[in-house]
Amino acid sequence: MSKINKNFTPRKAKKNGSLADQSYQMILARLLDHRYSPGTLLNRREIAQELNMSVAPVLEAMVRLESEGYLETLPRKGTLVRAVSITDLRGQVIVREALECEAARYYCGDPIRARKDELHKLALVIDELENPRYGEEWDAEYAFHMGLIQCMDCPQMEAAFRTVMQQKLFSALNLYISTHIPSSRDNHVRLLENLMEAEPDEAENLMRQHLRRSMPRLFERSWSGADQPISVGH
Repeated sequence: MSKINKNFTPRKAKKNGSLADQSYQMILARLLDHRYSPGTLLNRREIAQELNMSVAPVLEAMVRLESEGYLETLPRKGTLVRAVSITDLRGQVIVREALECEAARYYCGDPIRARKDELHKLALVIDELENPRYGEEWDAEYAFHMGLIQCMDCPQMEAAFRTVMQQKLFSALNLYISTHIPSSRDNHVRLLENLMEAEPDEAENLMRQHLRRSMPRLFERSWSGADQPISVGH
């Protein structure tokens, strides 16, 4: 099994891979750190100069980011950082729940017990945060839940989880900054202890309850999608 990666967070850029991959990671990091906010016009030549590379890999990265919903190209304007809505966030939250609840069925019990010390440390980091900076809370949350996902030893699930968390962070961050919505957290140490003893059905329900505690309105079937204040914790 792969070792739990405690250092990678969805807001950090990787410095390996092709130039297009590096460009993608560096632009994405700027989006997730809110250096590029919604409505910002991105000049590929200026970005290429800042990244000390040619325009071609930057263009390739921007096309990829547009396909993933971060950017949009408008006639006679150029490529802009896409505006986000609570509807976007709701969809990302639902996809995350589907991934994590299914994953919990596979890693509950022995896989978690084999890594309980590492996971316990990650859970404590979140539970002991007091008045955290917004990015600090996100990094801790991501590290713990990615640690759980990695107990599956399934690279495809890790990639899917990373993608939806990056998209969710982008949406939640911009909604948070514009509305100053407070966050809420469940007890992660207790969740970990329960998952170590749970059977698959119970593990799925434990994870669903954990995720829905922070954003209950986003899961309501009658929810209208109106941009009203909600919690964007997790």
